[in-house]
Amino acid sequence: MDSLWLVLPSGRTANGGWIDDTLKQRAAETGLTRRLDLAGNFPRVRVEVVRGDDAHDRVNELFYRRGWTDGLPIVPPTTDRVAAMLRQGSLGANDSLGPLEPLLGEATAEKLAANAVMAGCLPEHFPVLLAAVEAIADPQFNLRGVQTTDENVTPCLVVNGPIAARLDINASFGVLGPGWRANATIGRALRLVMHNIGGGWPVAVSFAGLGQAARYSLCVAENAAQSPWPPLHVELGFPLEASTVTVTRAESVINVTGGLEEIASVMASAASNFARLHSGHVVVLLAPDTARRLAAQGLDKADVKRQLHQNARMPAEAFEASWLYRDIGKSVRWPAWVTAALAEGAVPPVEAPEDISIVVAGGDIPIAQHAYLPSWGFPTCRLTKVIHG
Repeated sequence: MDSLWLVLPSGRTANGGWIDDTLKQRAAETGLTRRLDLAGNFPRVRVEVVRGDDAHDRVNELFYRRGWTDGLPIVPPTTDRVAAMLRQGSLGANDSLGPLEPLLGEATAEKLAANAVMAGCLPEHFPVLLAAVEAIADPQFNLRGVQTTDENVTPCLVVNGPIAARLDINASFGVLGPGWRANATIGRALRLVMHNIGGGWPVAVSFAGLGQAARYSLCVAENAAQSPWPPLHVELGFPLEASTVTVTRAESVINVTGGLEEIASVMASAASNFARLHSGHVVVLLAPDTARRLAAQGLDKADVKRQLHQNARMPAEAFEASWLYRDIGKSVRWPAWVTAALAEGAVPPVEAPEDISIVVAGGDIPIAQHAYLPSWGFPTCRLTKVIHG
């Protein structure tokens, strides 16, 4: 008979309360208890013991019915696995990165480690998760908004520096998945942290109308080896030898095949309207072959940003006819730069070229595949944290 000693992954507030008590009530109000019939039903202890010949399967079923998973199977967060995770971090078990919105569970290292284990992270992945949590806990990230909006926004993690290669965080073919453990599990761990410690349960707290596949995991590395330009973290003022994670808010991930003209066309569309409303910060994943061709023409990242900002403009007539402006936007105050651009006849996707992050990523193929990640939310957000480990 197996005995699994498990660190509970659910959040506790600074006064010792469990966020699941609120979530249980919300689950009952929204009909979730048909699926999550064990919400709030667990021993109020730090460590729970599950015994039986099928203990692993029992843990998966228990955690699913308690609302602690993303719907996929999890790795049981046993005390030895959590301890191994903690040994790779820079914090003591009870040290906290602060409360996570909206239910204010404390992001203690032990709770973070439990969720990292559940996601399938290796211990060496844990420092990346700590840096990512530090970013989303920053008030500038507006985690409350991200967790509770009816939009489909999710954190986007871009890892730079030596740690990316050391952990085999994919930056090349299939960078958006599937197939690479580090990308999949680090991004997944952050979502479980938001879910179990911040309390962002779908339907109960999060009202994202559709969600998106990237809400399971959205973690990439920049393909610095095949980029003709300095990597993102150097561009943002960090030393080349530093390892960092940059976190933005991604409303969606839109595939773009072609060159700058095609990227500009997508950026000019209604896909950028929330970035316009909130003066957001957007990301372009640019294929290495395209980056090389542009560099051969004498262009650097700043030049590419200026070209996209200039050419990715939505005609004023089309913008004013769009749903966000027509049905919602008239009741809000649009940024002054949008109002000025309307008067000039066309609206760029963001206020300034510097609000576009160019990240060279993906496979080195001549028929270039790019991605555009429009933003959502306020304030403008691009947070870079050093990874210690």
